[in-house]
Amino acid sequence: MSGITSIFVIGAGNVAQHLASSLAHHVKITGIYSKNGENAKLLSKQLGIKHQSSLFPIPECDLILICTNDDAILPLINELPKDIKIAYTSGSIELPNLDNVGVFYPLQTFSKDRAIDLSKVPFLIETNKDSLKSDLKNLANKISHKVLDANSEERKKIHLAAVFINNFTNHLAFISKDILQKNQLDWELLLPLLNETVSKITDGDPLNVQTGPARRNDTSIIAAHQKLLEEDQLNIYNSITKSIIKTYN
Repeated sequence: MSGITSIFVIGAGNVAQHLASSLAHHVKITGIYSKNGENAKLLSKQLGIKHQSSLFPIPECDLILICTNDDAILPLINELPKDIKIAYTSGSIELPNLDNVGVFYPLQTFSKDRAIDLSKVPFLIETNKDSLKSDLKNLANKISHKVLDANSEERKKIHLAAVFINNFTNHLAFISKDILQKNQLDWELLLPLLNETVSKITDGDPLNVQTGPARRNDTSIIAAHQKLLEEDQLNIYNSITKSIIKTYN
């Protein structure tokens, strides 16, 4: 049984909203604090708990869960009391050499207006102390079916790979939509293609399902595309095209 029955949440953004909303069904959320007071008020109202207008005093809790941007994590850890367990949700911040601090990293992209089934989200756990690891794993198991150990180096590499598959893919979709809209063409024409692309990647190996002019090294089509692109788009197109050609050379 988890030794964590109450949590104080720092942060009120996308990650905090999803985790606090889900964890509230299993443990007591004793308070929420965020530098963005309006976000904290909205989240606390949604969950029916009090928000704090200042970080201190820390309400009674078994765990302080830091769901802030990466730059704020280590300064917060240095400021917080050392007799309370602390966990943070970052994929890229290395675990400090402290027994009471751990990582509680949900490997997913979060938006406030989109529901997420956390039971399918991998949670990556890292601590310096076995008892804290057990507590964090037990907590994660309350909301997820996939809870794994991952040290700081592994987590950094997983986060890097996640940036490619999520953030970069989304930006490429933005570029695609921008090209079509600037030419008065329908963005929704690409949605079946996008869905099939994701399906093929999910069902197979990305190495084996690659198609397109770069995969075929079709220089005439590539040259025609290059003439249609703005400078920033052209740089991205050329870089990815070069990478694909090199992969299948």
